[in-house]
Amino acid sequence: MTDRSLLLKQRLWRWHLLAGLVVCPFAILLSITGAIHLFKPQIDNYEEATINSFSPVIEQGSARVSPSDHVKSMLAANPEASLKRLILDKPGDRSLEIELQNAQGERTIHWIDSVSGQLLASKNSDQRLMQRVKKLHSELLLGNMGSYIVELMASWLAILVLSGLYLWLSKSSNRQQPAKLVVPQVNKMEPDKQWRSLHAVLGFWFTVPIIVLLLSGLPWTQLWGSGFDKVKALAGWQGPGQEWFVTLKSEKPQAEPVQVSESNLWEIDSDPHAHHGSTAAADMDALDLSILDIIRDSPEVAALIHPVQIAPPKPNNGVWTVRSMPAQRSERETIHFDQYSAQLIKHIRFKDHHPVEQFVSQGVSLHEGALFGWLNQLLGALTALAITGISVFGLYAWWLRKPQGKPRVPARVETPVSKKLVVGIVLLGIMLPAAGISFIVIYSVEWLGTSVSLQRLARSETQSIN
Repeated sequence: MTDRSLLLKQRLWRWHLLAGLVVCPFAILLSITGAIHLFKPQIDNYEEATINSFSPVIEQGSARVSPSDHVKSMLAANPEASLKRLILDKPGDRSLEIELQNAQGERTIHWIDSVSGQLLASKNSDQRLMQRVKKLHSELLLGNMGSYIVELMASWLAILVLSGLYLWLSKSSNRQQPAKLVVPQVNKMEPDKQWRSLHAVLGFWFTVPIIVLLLSGLPWTQLWGSGFDKVKALAGWQGPGQEWFVTLKSEKPQAEPVQVSESNLWEIDSDPHAHHGSTAAADMDALDLSILDIIRDSPEVAALIHPVQIAPPKPNNGVWTVRSMPAQRSERETIHFDQYSAQLIKHIRFKDHHPVEQFVSQGVSLHEGALFGWLNQLLGALTALAITGISVFGLYAWWLRKPQGKPRVPARVETPVSKKLVVGIVLLGIMLPAAGISFIVIYSVEWLGTSVSLQRLARSETQSIN
C-alpha cells in the first residue's frame, strides 16, 4: 500500500468514526420510526376497524345520510371551525372522516357513522399515532429545524456507508482472505473485533439497499428537495401542477345560471404562489355543501382508489379538490370541480407528469414500502433493521476499544488533502447540499483551531527566547 493510500485510509477512518458517533443515534431513531411507518396501511386499517366496531346496529337496507348533511351537522356542532377535508368511506366501511380546523389552526378528525350519523370517535389530527411517527421520522417533532437535522444526518449516513465500504474492501486481511468480506468473523477473536466484523459485514451486504433508501427519501428534504424543484423548473420537467398548490378558479354565476364550456372554466393566477400561504377555506356559510354529494356521486370520483379526500375551495372562487391518496404514487389522481356548477375542471393522472417526476414519485413509493406490495415492506423493514444493527454494532465496538475514561479518536492527518479527494468532497457537497454545508463548517472550525494553535506556539517560542 502506498503512502498516499495509507494517508487516505487514515483520514477516512477518522472522519468515519467521528461522524459515526454523531450520526448513529439519529440513524437508529430514523430506522425504527421508518420501519413503523412502512406498515401505515395495516395500522390505519386496524385503527379504522376498531372505530367501526362502535357503529350501532342498523336495519338492513337503511339509507345512508349524504356527506353534505354529515358536514353540516359537524359544522353546526363546531360553529368556530371550518371544513379542512372530507375522507370518503371505503366500500364496506361504515365510517367517513371529517377533518375540521379551528381559528387557531388546530385540526381535529371526526369519524362519523355514514348510516346513522353517530359520532364514533374524535382525535386531534397531529396526535394520531402514524402522524406522530411521521413527524418524528421527518422532523424530530421540531418543525423545519428538525427537518434540516434529519437531512444532514441522512446525508452523512450515506457518506458513512460509502466510506465504510471503501475501508472494508481495502483492508489488507480481507483482500488476502475474501471470505472475511462477506462472513462475520466471531470466533477466536477479541470482542471488539467480533463486533466490528459484524458491523462491517452487515454494512457490506446492505450498502445498496441503504443508499437507495436514503436517496429515495431526498425529495422530501428541505435543501435537496427545494433545489430539485428549481432544477425541474429550469429544465422544464414540471408536470401539470395544481395538485397541492391549487390556483384554479370557479366560474362565478351571474344573475342567471350560464352554461360555460370546460375550456374556460378555470384560469391560473398570474402569481402562482398567490394562495400558497392560505389555509382558510371559503366562507362556510356561503359555500353550497350540496355540491359535495354531486361530486361524491360523479363517475370520475367513484372510479378513484381509496382513500379519497375532498378539500373545500379556497377563498376568491376556488375549486373543490378531490385527491385519491393510495400509498402507490402511480395510482394517485387529483380532480378539481367548479364550486358552483360541480363541473369537472381538471383531472390529473400519473401519466400527466414528466417522466423524471414519475421516476422520483416511484422512488417515494419504494421508500414508503408501497412500490411492490408486501415484499417492498419486508425489504424496507430488513434495511431499517440493518441500519439499526450496523449503528449499534459500530458504537459498541468503539466503546470496547476506547481507553477507559477517554474518547478513542484516531490522530488527525496533518498532510494536505489530495486534489482527487478535494474533487470528491466537492461532488458530494453538491449532490448532498446539507453535507456540503457541514463540510464548510468543519473545515472552518479546523482551520480556526489550527490558526489558534499556531499563534499559541509562536507566543510560547517568543517567550522562551526572551
